[in-house]
Amino acid sequence: MLFAVALALTLLVTSAAYAEPASTPAPRVLIFGPTASSSAQLHARATAVETQIARLDRRLAADVEKYDQARAELDAVNVTLATARMQLEAAQSRLAAQQALVASRLSSMYKAGPFTLLDALLGSHDFADIEAQADLFRRIGEQDAAAEQSVAQLVASVAALEHDIDARRASALQVANRLDGQRMIVADELAQRQAVLANLNEQVKKMLAQQQASARSASEQLARSAGVDVGSIAGTPAQIAVVREAMRWLGVPYVWAGASPSQGFDCSGLVMYVYAKFGIRLPHAATLQARLGSPVSFHDLQPADLVFFGNPSFYHHVGIYIGDGLFIEAPHTGDVVKVSQLAGRGCALACRYDVRLP
Repeated sequence: MLFAVALALTLLVTSAAYAEPASTPAPRVLIFGPTASSSAQLHARATAVETQIARLDRRLAADVEKYDQARAELDAVNVTLATARMQLEAAQSRLAAQQALVASRLSSMYKAGPFTLLDALLGSHDFADIEAQADLFRRIGEQDAAAEQSVAQLVASVAALEHDIDARRASALQVANRLDGQRMIVADELAQRQAVLANLNEQVKKMLAQQQASARSASEQLARSAGVDVGSIAGTPAQIAVVREAMRWLGVPYVWAGASPSQGFDCSGLVMYVYAKFGIRLPHAATLQARLGSPVSFHDLQPADLVFFGNPSFYHHVGIYIGDGLFIEAPHTGDVVKVSQLAGRGCALACRYDVRLP
């Protein structure tokens, strides 16, 4: 009996020794960097931010052009106002001189006393003298009448100019108020854009920076291609010169209301600056620039033609056509002057200008 118990215990211990070990937790795996799911989330977040920024940029581009247009209109009103003021001063000077002449004539008549044609006839010695005296009286009368008419015309001219100046001053005030309102809108939208970027985490910022670097690289590749092709694209020497001048400023930052390499460019500011080099004075506003050009078919695009985006009542963007389906633009805040593909951008109008070599 004791032997059986001992045998049973021995068998139990032996079976336990050879049984499968109890399950243990799997070792912890350390993962460096984002997992597949978190990477997808970051990418989705970056894409959403890009979409939001793009929407803000489209609004900004339109509102910047509205600001530029108001500023160009104010400049034009101020020029005409200054011209009207100079015309008023000249008219007032002429009026003062004419009034002084009339006053002198009246003073002379008063001092000499009344002298009529009858006096001249009685004092004459022959008919020739009478005729000469009569002619003198006729010419004096004509001069007096002309002086009176000139004074009346100048008085009317001064009054009209004063009224015109008042109207232009009121118009300038309205445009100035619109300009200030548009400036506040742009500033607010820029603040919104900055707030969106400021609230991003570092990983999303890094991903956006990588995407922007990729976009810049693609633009630089287009620019290099355009640089090779400029010498062979069909265009006049003046047209090619415009393209080369525009390409000098590739990489200059977009700055709203900017119109110089040192200050930066917005879209119409770049066009205005480049075209001024060739003697063409354009206003700093895409819509106004469009109105000064000769429309051309998209099938007939040539280097240096301007391409506009928007509609006839308001063009919110403009660029300079290079050739081979490419154009140069100052796109939006956060970007630089660069070469872009025209296809798929929704270009609404192309215009040509009489560019000549300086």
